[in-house]
Amino acid sequence: MEKDFDLIIFDLDGTLYQRSPEIDMVFPKVSIKLAAKSTGKSEEEMQVEFMQKKDELARLINGNPTSTLTLFHYYDVEFKEFEDEVNKLLNIESILKPDPKAIKAIEKVNKLYSLFLFTTNNGVLSNRILKTLKLDQIFPISRRFSLDSVENLDMPKKKKLEYIKPGLRGFEFILNRFGVMPEKTLMVGDSEISDIIPATKLGIKTYHVVDREKLYALPEWLGMKLAEVSNLSKVK
Repeated sequence: MEKDFDLIIFDLDGTLYQRSPEIDMVFPKVSIKLAAKSTGKSEEEMQVEFMQKKDELARLINGNPTSTLTLFHYYDVEFKEFEDEVNKLLNIESILKPDPKAIKAIEKVNKLYSLFLFTTNNGVLSNRILKTLKLDQIFPISRRFSLDSVENLDMPKKKKLEYIKPGLRGFEFILNRFGVMPEKTLMVGDSEISDIIPATKLGIKTYHVVDREKLYALPEWLGMKLAEVSNLSKVK
């Protein structure tokens, strides 16, 4: 018997594709570059200061913040400037390749459950990644909450930061958007800090993707047996 969920939320980086040092190294590099630019300091000076700020933020949120969150929390940098710099440096199409087993597993889950993507990546990069992975049709723009979504919220910048993982507001926003209960929602992610712990705090069920085999096994874990299932029960 299939598990009863009204919505399944997927993380992107490290979940729908295996983490890559070529991708991961860009975010702290850009964060330090833009932090240095905003303060007039050299990147060498900022390297030390930025790590201190990241440690400080870790104590504030009782978790390990990303470089992206640290940048926006402490420095006067616009979301768009950060997004443009990351998109310019990352040649996603030459780094990632479609994973047929992952595509098959997610397509199968999509036949029965409503899926949604929650990522701290920007919209343009998320779209490039999903297209490269051949998953953009499963996660169209209307089924994503990205850094662009945070940027478009009508509130002060400091409040917006609460919607970036591992903050809880983004998860709450998604639950409210679809009118689903936490206990009828599943979070699928690789990061214990950004995906599993915050979701658990809200009562959302979790599926921890510790490796590729765990992602491939999601349909079986959900109890799915049929190859073809109607889409009629999905949350709209």
